[in-house]
Amino acid sequence: MKKWDWILFAGAVCIAILMLMLFSYGREDGAYVIVSVNGSETARYALSEEMTEDIQGMKNGHVQLVIHDGEADVTEASCPDKLCVHQAKISKSGEMIVCLPNRIVISIAGDRSTMDLDAVTN
Repeated sequence: MKKWDWILFAGAVCIAILMLMLFSYGREDGAYVIVSVNGSETARYALSEEMTEDIQGMKNGHVQLVIHDGEADVTEASCPDKLCVHQAKISKSGEMIVCLPNRIVISIAGDRSTMDLDAVTN
């Protein structure tokens, strides 16, 4: 590699690090874990409680949700590819774990008293 190749590579790495910092900066810690199956909210759990829950999805599918140390994680799933199991633990507002075959979405929401409005309608 030549000098300009190294400069271009270093610049790309710096931009990637800056973008990562911008996306993670300012996110508030979550307060609730919201479970939705097929687009409908089915459960809401406090992120502060320690628990393990088996969530039933579509077509007899299921995932196992574990809330531990303020983080939510999917540790087991009946789907063939297990992508939801391999996703990282979530704890910040707006993060989510999705199991498409079972149509389950597990998302983190902040404290309702501190949530801002996105829009106002009449």
